[in-house]
Amino acid sequence: MTPADEFAEALRTGPFCRALSMAVQTRRLSLRQLRYRLHARGASVSTMTLSHWQNGRSVPEREESLRAVEILEEVLALEAGSLRRLLGSPRPRGRGVRSAVPFQRLHRAWGHPAFLPPLLEEFQDSLMNPVRKLDLRETFHVRPDRRAGRIVVRELVEARKDGTNTMILAARSKPGVPPPLVVEGDRCRPGTVLTLDEEGFSLTELVLDKTLRRGERLAIGFVQEYPRPIVAEHHHRRIAESVAHYHGQVVFNPDAEPVVCRTWRTRTPENRTSGWIAVRPDASHTVHVSRRNAAPGVHGLQWSWE
Repeated sequence: MTPADEFAEALRTGPFCRALSMAVQTRRLSLRQLRYRLHARGASVSTMTLSHWQNGRSVPEREESLRAVEILEEVLALEAGSLRRLLGSPRPRGRGVRSAVPFQRLHRAWGHPAFLPPLLEEFQDSLMNPVRKLDLRETFHVRPDRRAGRIVVRELVEARKDGTNTMILAARSKPGVPPPLVVEGDRCRPGTVLTLDEEGFSLTELVLDKTLRRGERLAIGFVQEYPRPIVAEHHHRRIAESVAHYHGQVVFNPDAEPVVCRTWRTRTPENRTSGWIAVRPDASHTVHVSRRNAAPGVHGLQWSWE
C-alpha cells in the first residue's frame, strides 16, 4: 500500500487523529504554521490543542472546535466534510459519565465514526454491563482465490456484574461491502444484529448460553463469514480494552501464499503505528501474531502477493 493509498484509507475509515496527522504531514505544515492559517480565517486553536487532536488525546467536540475542523479542511486542501464526518457525537459529561465508559471505549476503538453512536444506543443493556476479555484467539482463513474466508474466534470472558448474559461484537469490511456475520456459535449465539452495508459495519449482540455472576468466566467461540467475500490484503483486530493474551493467525491456501507479510499495531489514544516486523508463513502456511497484555488499539497483519 502506497502512502497515498494509506492517506485515502485514513480519510475513508479514520480515526480522525490519524487522518488529520497524515493530512498535516502531506501538506508539510508545522503546527505553528497551521495555527497561523486557522487564525487568519477566524479560528483560534492553540498548537497544544492541535497536537492533542493529532495524537488522539482529545477530539473536537464544541461548536467552535467543529467550525475549526471545517476550516482545517480548507487549509489542508481536503474535500469538505472529509474530516468532520470522522467525528462522532460529543462525549457525555457530568453525572452518569462513569456508566458511559464502555460506550467511549468502543467508539474510540473504531476511530470515533459518526455513524456508530446511534447503533450503540440500541445495545444499552449490553454496553452498560460488559464482559472483560482475558484471552482472545482468532484464525483468519484466506481462500485459494485470495478472498477472505471464515474467521474462527475463541475467547475467555469474565463478567463484571451479576446477571451478565450478553456481549457486543463489532465487525467491519470496506464501505459498500457487507461485513462478516456470525454463522456458528459455541456457548453463545447471535441475537440482535444491526448492519450498515454502506459503511461495511455491523454490531452483533452475542447471547451467552448461561447467565454469569460477577467474576465468573466462560470460554466461548464463534465463526464469522463474509456474505460477499473480497480479496484480502490484511487482517486486524481492534481491541477496545487491554486483553491479557491475544493470538491471531492467518492461514493461507498453499496455492495463494503471499510474497511479503508484516505485523503491525496502532495504539490508542496515541495513534502511533509501530511493530512493523517482516514474517513468513510456516510449514502449515500460517502467519502468527501473539501479544501479552495487548494494549487498546489495532493489532494486525498485512501481506502482498506481488
